[in-house]
Amino acid sequence: MSKTWLKSNLTTITTDNAGKEQKRTFNNINSNVTEEKINNFGKIIAELTGKTTTDINLTVVSAINE
Repeated sequence: MSKTWLKSNLTTITTDNAGKEQKRTFNNINSNVTEEKINNFGKIIAELTGKTTTDINLTVVSAINE
């Protein structure tokens, strides 16, 4: 049995000093992505926005082949 990576998205949530959250979604993430790369991406988003990245979620849709 094998898996075929169909699609993915990465959602980041940033929070400003007032507690207001902003959600950003990025689609078609590379199947070779690592946890380290995802965490680094969250840090980049925080630096670019000037807000704290409070949550990062990777959602993957795969097909299971027999």
